[in-house]
Amino acid sequence: MPAGDTSDVGARVLRRSTLTVCAALALALPALAAAQASAQTITVVQPCVVATSTTNDTMTVNGAGFTAGDNVELQSTQGGAFGSAVVAAGGTFSATVTDPVLSTQAPGEQSFTLNATDETNAATATTTFESANLAFATKPATAKPTKKVTWMFSGFTSGDSIYGHYLHGGKVRATKNFGTATGPCGVLTTKAKFYPGIAKYLSYKLQVDDSAQYSASSTPSLVATLFTF
Repeated sequence: MPAGDTSDVGARVLRRSTLTVCAALALALPALAAAQASAQTITVVQPCVVATSTTNDTMTVNGAGFTAGDNVELQSTQGGAFGSAVVAAGGTFSATVTDPVLSTQAPGEQSFTLNATDETNAATATTTFESANLAFATKPATAKPTKKVTWMFSGFTSGDSIYGHYLHGGKVRATKNFGTATGPCGVLTTKAKFYPGIAKYLSYKLQVDDSAQYSASSTPSLVATLFTF
């Protein structure tokens, strides 16, 4: 190379610079794509989605990071929960979604996965949530009044006591505090006598709620008939 000729050196430096930039882009693009893919988020508002009946129960889902004006479809991977929403100017939405159907009507809670898909650009977001039946049951289902059985509850207000009001002939014959509902889905499993006291009848109407005083209008509440022998 002639003295003072720096063209080849400059070319090599330029090639190295170009390769460095390309390598940096190759590393940055996947990270950028991942950031864009995770930009959309959805959240189920209720700490626990409580199923109070077989139809017409709904939950609220909020979304962010979507494209304004687009339509978003929401669908659970199981349980049949579904809904849709139009994205607002700020990229957010609030949707009313049908509750999922739990695999059992017995007391208990179940985890579900909810997916949101932007129908225009296929952007997606996923979240999980808990759902529970508003339910109670005893094991065994019938027993002698003095026998201790397993009582199971779910879907009640977390942190509140669960009461059982035993009625016969329209009058309250006994009231039992079973304990405190815990967790987001208000669950409780405990051992207690089938009837709290001396039973005078073979059957009782039992209302379960979170009120120490009986009221036919208490909510949430469940009513069933207990048979003794």
